[in-house]
Amino acid sequence: MAEEDLAWPGTSGRVTRLPRLHLEVAERSTVTPYGGLALAAAFLRRFRVAQAIDERVHVLKLHLPFHESDHVLAQALNLYAGGECLEDQAALQHDEGVLRMLGACRLPDPTTAGDFLRRFDGRRHPAALAGLREAVDAVQDAVWGKLAGRRRREGAVVDLDGHTKALYGVQKEGADFDHRGRWSYSVLLASLAGTGECLAVRNRPGCVRSSEGAAELLAEILPRVKRRFSRVLVRADSDFDRRDVREACEAAGVCFAFVAREASNRLAWAEGIAESAWKPFRTRAHRERAARGSRAGFVSRHKKRDRRRQRARERGYTDLALVRQWVAEIPWTPPGSPKTYRMILRRQRIEQSDQESLFEFYRYRYVVTDLPRSWSAEQVIDATYQRCDQENVIEQMGSGVGLWRMPVAEFDGNSAWLEIGRLAWNLGKWIAQLVLPAEVVRWEWKRYRKAFVHLAAEVILRGRQCWLRISPAHRFLDRLVAAQVQLQT
Repeated sequence: MAEEDLAWPGTSGRVTRLPRLHLEVAERSTVTPYGGLALAAAFLRRFRVAQAIDERVHVLKLHLPFHESDHVLAQALNLYAGGECLEDQAALQHDEGVLRMLGACRLPDPTTAGDFLRRFDGRRHPAALAGLREAVDAVQDAVWGKLAGRRRREGAVVDLDGHTKALYGVQKEGADFDHRGRWSYSVLLASLAGTGECLAVRNRPGCVRSSEGAAELLAEILPRVKRRFSRVLVRADSDFDRRDVREACEAAGVCFAFVAREASNRLAWAEGIAESAWKPFRTRAHRERAARGSRAGFVSRHKKRDRRRQRARERGYTDLALVRQWVAEIPWTPPGSPKTYRMILRRQRIEQSDQESLFEFYRYRYVVTDLPRSWSAEQVIDATYQRCDQENVIEQMGSGVGLWRMPVAEFDGNSAWLEIGRLAWNLGKWIAQLVLPAEVVRWEWKRYRKAFVHLAAEVILRGRQCWLRISPAHRFLDRLVAAQVQLQT
C-alpha cells in the first residue's frame, strides 16, 4: 500500500489516541501466531522430508509414539519459527493451531528433544549422524532438480569458512581451547553463494585450524554439486591456501580461488616485479560508482563529512588511508608440486596522515587460483573477495536461526543439532527459491518471518480438511497465498 493510500485522521490532535481496551476469551476459536508454518508444512509434505529421515536415521528402539522424523521436524520448525533453544519448542507443542496444521496430536517435549539429540552416539549408533546428513542432502538434491526445470543453473560458487563458537558449559564433550584461549567448538561451514544454502556443516574441537578437514569435506560435497552445476568455483580465505585443499578441488574437476597467505618470499616476489608490470586497479564498487556517474542525468549527492577521520586527527591517532591500487600476475609452482597456478598480486599504497611526507607505505595482497586465462586479474580479485558475504551468512545462522546454540553436552548430539539447524536454514532458502520473489532469498530472517511465518491465522477443521483463515490486511497476503498454492500443486 502506497503512502498516499493510507487513512488520514478526521479530527485534529494526536493520531495515536490509545483508547480503553476490553478483553474477552474466545470459546471455540483456534488461532495461532504461526500461520506461515503452512508454507513449511506444504514443502515438507511435497518433498517427503519425513520419509527421507525415517529411511536413514534409526536411533529409537521403540516409537512410543514419536518417530525420528517427528523429533527432527519439530526441532527444525522450532528454529524456523524463531525458537532459539530447545525450551522454545514448548511454544509449538502447546499451540493447537500448529498441531492441526501439522496433523499431529502432540509434539515432543523440550526435555524429550534433548534426549533425542543425546542418542546420536557414535558408539551406539555409528550411522545415525551420517544418515541425517544424507537425508538433508537428498532433500537438497530434490529441490535442485525442481529448480533446474524452472531456472537455468549453470554455475555455482562454494564458500568455505570456519566459525569459532565460545562455550560456557564446562562439560561440553569434544570442546577445547582456541587460539585466543576460549573454551569453544570450531565449526567448518560450506555454503552456496547467492542463495546462502548450507551445503555442509561440521563440528570440531576449538583447537583446530579453520581449514582442518576441509579437503575431506570438499571430497564429499563437490561430486554432488557437480552433478547439478556445469561450473563450480571454490572460494576461501588464506587459511585454506594449503596443498590438500587445492588437490581436492582438482580431483573434483572444479576451480578454486583462495586468498593466499602472506610470506616473506611472496613479499620478495612482489617487490621484485618491474614497475611496468603493475596495472592500475579499482575495486568493483569504485567501477560501479564511476559507471553511475557517467550516465545521463546523474546528479551526485553531497558527501557528508568524515567525522571518524576528523576525530582521529584531533586525538593524534595514526590515520591510514588507501590511496591507490595496482595489480600484477606471476606464475607460481608450489614446492614439491608439478602444478603451476596463477598468483594475482595487489599492491596498495597506504597514506599515513602523521608522516605522509616522510615515506610511502605499500601493502600487498595475494590470490592463488587455477581459473583459466579468460578471467582477467581484476575479475579474479572481484570473485575472490565476494566471499566476504559469507560472514553475513554465518551471522544470520546465529542470530536468525540459532544454529550455534549447542544445546547438549554430547559432541555428537551437538553435531546432530547443527544438521537439524541446517535443515531449518535451508527450508527458508528453498521456499524462497521455489515460490517466492527472487529478492526474498537475500532477506534477513527477521524480515522473512514477519512476512511469511509470523501471521495470525485461524485453523479450522472442516469436512476432514484443514483450512486456514487469515486476515486480508496482511502485507504479503497475495504472495503467501500464491506460494501456498504452488507448493501444493
